Amino acid sequence: MPRLPRERGNPALRLLDRYAGIPLVAAGGLLRRRRPRPTEPRRIGVLNSTNIGDTVLLAPVLEDLARRFPDAEVVLFAGPVNLPVARLIEGVTPVELRLSSPASAVRAIRAQRLDAIVDFDQWPRVEPVYCLLSGAGWRAGFRSPGQHRHYAFDAAVDHSDAVHELENYRRLARLLGVESQSEPRIRAPGTLPAERLPPSPYAVFHLWPTGVRSELKEWPWDRWRELARQLSARGLTVVLTGSSADAPRTGEFVAASGELAPRLVDAAGKYDLAEVVDLLSGSRCVVSVNTGVMHLAAASGAPTVGLNGPTSERRWGPRGERAVSVESSLDGCGYLHFGWEYRGQREDCMVGITVDRVLDAVLGLTGDH
Repeated sequence: MPRLPRERGNPALRLLDRYAGIPLVAAGGLLRRRRPRPTEPRRIGVLNSTNIGDTVLLAPVLEDLARRFPDAEVVLFAGPVNLPVARLIEGVTPVELRLSSPASAVRAIRAQRLDAIVDFDQWPRVEPVYCLLSGAGWRAGFRSPGQHRHYAFDAAVDHSDAVHELENYRRLARLLGVESQSEPRIRAPGTLPAERLPPSPYAVFHLWPTGVRSELKEWPWDRWRELARQLSARGLTVVLTGSSADAPRTGEFVAASGELAPRLVDAAGKYDLAEVVDLLSGSRCVVSVNTGVMHLAAASGAPTVGLNGPTSERRWGPRGERAVSVESSLDGCGYLHFGWEYRGQREDCMVGITVDRVLDAVLGLTGDH
């Protein structure tokens, strides 16, 4: 995948969001009269502007929304990072939104002349500000603990840390009268030519998480190598995926793998996101830390094993008919809610995941022995 600009992880944006976002949302909410939900909106805007994984989990809710309002246009405002995923969702019109440029973001939203706008992001305050300035007749979003964002909305639902994020999205969709029960499904676009596929059968390893303190979601390199030895002994090529930003570390991993190196295919930065979906969907299995590629793999139908240390299956596990999670065996792990709650928590959760447990999960999905 190509290197993409950071939006949510940008320190300047986070400071602006924290110190300017709260008073702007509160003031704007006080000045605007609450309005009722339109019964048959013709133009529905959806904000989900940062993470690939969030957008994959939101995809089935948006498809159900489009089916509920067949005569309406559902406009999905996505950032540079998740826009390629937005383009793979059926029934929506993707529009690029750059959080780092507030003036252009507001212009892009207002240009759509929306009847309703729904903010599916969980904690930033900048999106509620955009909702206030959107010109939409009705606005909805999450009431998230400690984030003071719900003042911008005509209707809000409580965001819960006790359920999977997909269920939070379903709850929010109910404000529009949508009862969503679909599961994530991203169809392989078929853009990757056969000659660029690795030798089959192959397994995909995704070593690199993203987000705040992402290093705490990494699995130890020696365990990845042992898992690769076990799978290559069973006749599988092992493909290492990542963005172009991950390419130097992926090269370092391969170079330090000794006699195992010839059995590894370094694919970091070699495919765009649509091609990555093709690669994942054609794999014998995918093993990934908890990040967007994990959710893409599960939604594509690939047998997927997600590794959860600070994250938990209950909140952020992969969703799919052939997706399972392996969680840390250490006490006090699985604590992440929004993704940045590391203070005072243990930092060694990923060492509580053994190679044997991951291998058992892989073999249970593939039927190989």
